[in-house]
Amino acid sequence: MKLGDLKRLLEQHGLRPQQMFGQNFLVDPALLQAIPEDAGLQAGDRVLEVGPGAGALTAELLRHQADVYAVEIDRGMCELLRERFESSLEGGQLRLLQADVLAKDELFHREVEEWWHQGTPPRLIANLPYAISGPFLGRLPGRRLQNAALLLQREVAVKAAGKVGSKDYGPLTVRLSLAFKTRVGRRLPPEVFWPRPQIESAFLHLEPRADAPSAAVDKLLATILKLGFGQRRKRLLGRLAKQFPAAAEALRQGGVHEQARAEQVEPALWLQAALALQ
Repeated sequence: MKLGDLKRLLEQHGLRPQQMFGQNFLVDPALLQAIPEDAGLQAGDRVLEVGPGAGALTAELLRHQADVYAVEIDRGMCELLRERFESSLEGGQLRLLQADVLAKDELFHREVEEWWHQGTPPRLIANLPYAISGPFLGRLPGRRLQNAALLLQREVAVKAAGKVGSKDYGPLTVRLSLAFKTRVGRRLPPEVFWPRPQIESAFLHLEPRADAPSAAVDKLLATILKLGFGQRRKRLLGRLAKQFPAAAEALRQGGVHEQARAEQVEPALWLQAALALQ
């Protein structure tokens, strides 16, 4: 959808981008057309799109004959989407939920959770609102997923795919790297969005690993990572041993030295520490 077309569509419905919802619309038609192909989308695939806004990406997903579940928090945008995609809604190719996709206890909205488990593993394809990107990504490990192509703030995408020992390496990096093969894809300048954000964006691609930890193990992993990275400048093993001695011993057995800090520990060793708590 071109910028002029988007502005006219919003004006017709008395709408404008809402900063509180992190609405920065992608207005480059060539990029919009490339997203489904980059994600490997096939006809009949189940797709979760979060933050569809005025439906520019939604239209491309439907054009590729995906079964789309769109979750939009903005009531006005939902009314626009219902009008724009009336035939797809009636035909069942599109399902629309007006809600905050996030829920408490590291879960998604109840209806999203129900949809997630009702069929084959879904793809996640979305221009994700920046404000929820971290919490959203944190809910993915331990889930059945075909793949993900998520447009994020570039800093978040780089952090999610960070390397051990780098400033970007943290709890989310560890959990995502154990659950998925992570890759930072296309970089997008502010000029391809309206309104223009102050930062660059990038796609984060996730492909599930066959040996990904279970949801139960990931929960243990998240617990020790929170403690381990809570004070990054301090030595890890001494602090970890006070609450999780078995985890600390597993790290020692794996070769982690007494002076090591959390960001120096490889994901595989963090996993061994979590498994020691079972």
